[in-house]
Amino acid sequence: MTGGQAGPPPPQPVTFSARDGRVLAGLLVPAAPIPTAAARGALVVNSATGFPREFYLKFAVYCAGRGYHTLVYDYRGIGASAPAALATENARMSDWGLLDMPAALDFLAARFAGSPLFTLGHSVGGQLVGCMANRARAHVMIAASTGYWRRQRVPFRYLALLLWKVYGPLAIRRHGYLPHGALWRGESLPRGVFEQWRAWCLRPQYLGPDLDPALRAAHFAAVREPVLNWAFADDPIATPAAVDALLQSYPHARIERRCTAPREVGARRIGHQGFFSERHRDSLWRGALDWLDARGA
Repeated sequence: MTGGQAGPPPPQPVTFSARDGRVLAGLLVPAAPIPTAAARGALVVNSATGFPREFYLKFAVYCAGRGYHTLVYDYRGIGASAPAALATENARMSDWGLLDMPAALDFLAARFAGSPLFTLGHSVGGQLVGCMANRARAHVMIAASTGYWRRQRVPFRYLALLLWKVYGPLAIRRHGYLPHGALWRGESLPRGVFEQWRAWCLRPQYLGPDLDPALRAAHFAAVREPVLNWAFADDPIATPAAVDALLQSYPHARIERRCTAPREVGARRIGHQGFFSERHRDSLWRGALDWLDARGA
């Protein structure tokens, strides 16, 4: 390689602890060294339900190449942060927002003191930003919405209802957790995560204590930072109605909304997770990082 910007260093395995002492496993991609400029900031990527940290690694490498120290990690009960016997895991989904997401941001704040902090959350990773007591400079929400099944598109909503009402409870009864399988294609989920998620998705209330008393300690109304909520026209989950319902929980945030159709970026499909395909590095990825650049300046 001759001159110019070097590639980002390889991912570094890291661990960090939540305030309850739970140890979480992450991969840190330091910002690529830029001869004439300091790093732009530090970015934590908060995953969607059942998505392991490795799913986001190519995106993290791209972010590092743009000057952001980037952390991807597994919530408690997922991937490298799960016990060998998943039936013994007592995690709940609210723990991800109240404990794990703040711990990841604190880790970056300590490792890169003085750097602007940012979050990018996929689905529940954007939904639960309001649970965090600590603050970042700005937040990107990718395909983030409420999960109430009636706000989702047909026929997906009926597959979701089958998961909540039949498949999931039967799997929990048999295994003590929700395994990866025919109807659930994500990472295996602990019982408490599935059962709390199920309860949220069967009720129309907005995020907060009216939905679940476990969210009494959340800080949704305290979020005043810039938020980019980026949805996709063919996503059966984060529909306009579901996004509207989520953003009701963030009354004081400075929200910018985008909704992109696949044809606008030359794609046949984006859906709920296609944003993270490397084919979108010069369109969707660039757009998200350009937005963060403007908030970190």
